[in-house]
Amino acid sequence: MSILVLAPTLKTSSGHDHAFCTELIRYVGASDVRVLASEKFQPEPELPALPLFSVDPYEYRWIHREKKESLPWKTLLRSAVQDLQKIDFSLYDKVILHTADPVYLIALDRSLRRFDGLLYLGFMLPPTFWLRSTIARTILSIASDIAIGSLRRRMRVVLYSETGAIRFDHRSGKCLLKLPPVQSVKIGGTDAEVESTSNPVGTSSRSSGVSMEPGHEAPDERELIPTGRVTIGFFGAALDDKGFQILLQLAADPAVRSRFLIKLFLPPGQHELVEKVTVSNDAIWANSEDRDLRTYFGCMASVDLVYTLYSPVAYKDRMSGIVQDAILAGKPLLVTSSCTEMRRFVDRVAPGAYAHADYSASSLASCLSSIADQFSNLTVQARAGAEKLRKLKTFEAYFATAEI
Repeated sequence: MSILVLAPTLKTSSGHDHAFCTELIRYVGASDVRVLASEKFQPEPELPALPLFSVDPYEYRWIHREKKESLPWKTLLRSAVQDLQKIDFSLYDKVILHTADPVYLIALDRSLRRFDGLLYLGFMLPPTFWLRSTIARTILSIASDIAIGSLRRRMRVVLYSETGAIRFDHRSGKCLLKLPPVQSVKIGGTDAEVESTSNPVGTSSRSSGVSMEPGHEAPDERELIPTGRVTIGFFGAALDDKGFQILLQLAADPAVRSRFLIKLFLPPGQHELVEKVTVSNDAIWANSEDRDLRTYFGCMASVDLVYTLYSPVAYKDRMSGIVQDAILAGKPLLVTSSCTEMRRFVDRVAPGAYAHADYSASSLASCLSSIADQFSNLTVQARAGAEKLRKLKTFEAYFATAEI
């Protein structure tokens, strides 16, 4: 089996594309996988991807959504087509575009006229993610939909997303539900193993069923957690879209500070922010570092609840990998009431494993005040969901051409 991964969104040593490609190489073997990444990517020993793609989807997203400037679409498409024309697709049995953006999706339709293998088109981010709501987004939404139909008529295509649907501006369509596999880290085990390694609420649970190797342990902050305090874990960049400011407001509430400890696991380079948010606030513990997958799940094992109270504007029709990872680790979630895709996903794999609140500090505080009565049940449901989710997060499930 020879696999080609098209990863124009792979440009740093972190993120969902990096994790997916690294796991794929470990599973299949480096000799059978070729990863083509952004021209900005620096190859690594465990991910020897070839820098190729000249168009940066995240950059054109930032220009269009944040700077609110127009983009030279014809130039971007022309460059993307030229990138793809450098590739000999006939050498591969499977081609994967795991994070399909509008530019490279349309360019793939224009450049790949025939392919005898299987083409996997993944929408880890919905089409609406890439552009702000304008005529340009509507046009590219329709063009992306047409490109998918054109590719499916010419070759065998496996269409998938983390929600089982693709939501364009003009319509929504069903697809397969596929999740990024995690197989290189042993997370949990049988119910007995999970029970024997889990610690009670308010204590450090760094074991919690996650198999750790020397040098990859989660940070030991056991002595910082007073008995009886529930730990809430925040993972990823400190963005407003991820409800970070709401979390800081929550930490300022005296009632919350006496009952909860907020643990922030931030990406590397955020040491100034760590110092700023932890000064004179014993309700927050923060850490900024680069984490491999094993260390990441070790950190997740050290919390009781995982915070995903994300913006309903940014995440209404969008999933988050943090949601999957929390359930995989047997951890219940805090979710925004109007983030429908997240709630639909958890209802499907781990019903009853989350508490939800409106997107505000006051609503979250009210939710937390009542969570003690149902916390044990939330945890039981999350652990039960972990068993089901493990079956979905395998490469056997990923490569299947029908729903598992």
